[in-house]
Amino acid sequence: MKKIGLFLLTLFATVCVIILSCNKDVKVPVSYSVVTNHEDVVSNIFIPDSGTYDMQILVKFLSGYAQDAVNLKITGLPADIKVTPDSCSGVPSYVQDFVFSTNHAAHNTYQVTITGTAPEQTPQTYTFNLTVIPADCASAFWGSLTTHNACSATNYNYTATGVSSGTTNTLLINNFGGYGPTAVATVLLNCDNDSLTIPNQTMGNGAVVQGYGTFTSNTMTIYYTASSTPTGGPDNCTATFTK
Repeated sequence: MKKIGLFLLTLFATVCVIILSCNKDVKVPVSYSVVTNHEDVVSNIFIPDSGTYDMQILVKFLSGYAQDAVNLKITGLPADIKVTPDSCSGVPSYVQDFVFSTNHAAHNTYQVTITGTAPEQTPQTYTFNLTVIPADCASAFWGSLTTHNACSATNYNYTATGVSSGTTNTLLINNFGGYGPTAVATVLLNCDNDSLTIPNQTMGNGAVVQGYGTFTSNTMTIYYTASSTPTGGPDNCTATFTK
């Protein structure tokens, strides 16, 4: 009986040692996500053709071994765009600042990739669009503009002039709506999504306008309402300005 008891005790101790040993050796690799800081995905970015842009990337810990480092590397940039650093490493969760630098970079859209690697894990890739835009979007429309108005009352063509306001991404349009040289409208351009707005304003000739629209590299389409014009009003118009 003593021999049987001793055998069972030895067997139990051996099993415990094996279980403890197995548990000690098992390590679940880290699981993580890579997103733009304060967002749910890696977002597209718009950077000036001359200047810098700071992109904050969050490497978020999800589960697994909390001491595994996650490495990031950025690829896919053209020669005239630099990023500092182009790679990094840290234990999640952590935030990395990637600073993009340009000097008269070509205006274009590029697909850029962030690759994340961690021990015992398949590399993960995250892609986003990087678009190079003018440092001042309004500068594309300085000078003479050929314009067509499609209004509720009539359609007509005229010439307007785009002028710098002295403020980035803000354009002044002289002879807006074809309403005369004192009709100067202030247009606010959003370079991040190619949209624009005309805040409610009274121009020099007394016309009151407000509107919104979109723009490309050489064309603006503006939908505006004029509550009064030199010829009467109100009027609703779609104005197309071409540089």
